[in-house]
Amino acid sequence: MRRLWYYARLWKGYMRIGLLILVQYPADTVIWLVSMILREASGFLGVVTIANVAGGLGNWNLYEICLLFGLCAVVEAIGQAFFDCVWEISGSVRKGTMDVILVRPAAPFIQLLGRRFHYPALLSIIIYGAVIVWALAHLRIAPGVGMLLFLIEFIVCATVINSGIYTIFNSFNFWIVQGEDMAVLVQTCREFAKYPLAVFPVLIRSFFTFIIPFGFVGFYPAAFLAGKAGTEVVLTLPLCAGAVGLAAAFIWKKGLGSYDSTGT
Repeated sequence: MRRLWYYARLWKGYMRIGLLILVQYPADTVIWLVSMILREASGFLGVVTIANVAGGLGNWNLYEICLLFGLCAVVEAIGQAFFDCVWEISGSVRKGTMDVILVRPAAPFIQLLGRRFHYPALLSIIIYGAVIVWALAHLRIAPGVGMLLFLIEFIVCATVINSGIYTIFNSFNFWIVQGEDMAVLVQTCREFAKYPLAVFPVLIRSFFTFIIPFGFVGFYPAAFLAGKAGTEVVLTLPLCAGAVGLAAAFIWKKGLGSYDSTGT
C-alpha cells in the first residue's frame, strides 16, 4: 500500500511538471494545439468525405463510420496525452540516458511515462467524445447503464491495447538501437483501424485482429454498439487487452534486462 501511495505522489509530481512545461511557452503550446486540431480534423473530414461520396463503406453508414472514427481517435488522444513517452525509448537507448532511469529507485517504466505529458491532446478527447455522442444520437442508440459500462470497458481495454502495441514495437529498440521506423510503420498501419475492417480482404482483417489487434481499438467495439456484432466483443476485448499488456510487459522487461548502455 505504501508503494502504491508513493507512485501516486510521484505521478502527481510528474503531471505538475508537465503542466508547468506547457505554460512555460504559451505561443508554442497554442501552435501545437492548432496543428493537432487541424490534423485530426483533416483525417475526420477525409473519412466523412469518402463515406458521403461512396454512400457509406460496405454496410456501414455515415454515422456508424463517425462512431468508429470517434472511438479510435479518443483512444489515440488518451495515448498521446499520458503514454506518449514510449516513443522516447529509442532516443533514451541510443543516447544512453536510460542509465539515469535505471539508477533511480522508482520503476523504470513509470519514470519513462512521467517524462512528458501532451496536455493539448485532452482537447482531442473532448472533441471526439462529442463526435461519439453525436453519432450515437443519430443512430438512435439509447443511453443506459449497460452502454456506459461498455464504454468504460472499451476506454480502459483499448488504451491498454493501443499503448501496449506501441510499447512492444518501441521496446525492440533495446536490441536494434535505432529502430523507431518499425514503430512508425505500425503507427501508420493503425490508420486501417479508422475504417470498417469488414470492407477489407480477409487477410487484412485477420492481421488486425490476431497479429496486431488494432481492430479492437475501434472496429469491433463500434460494431457492437451499432448492433453489427454480438456480446462476444464484451468478452474478447479484455482478453485481448490482457494478452497485449502481458506481451508488452514481457518484451519491455526482456529489453531492459538486455540493455548494456550505448554510451555517449
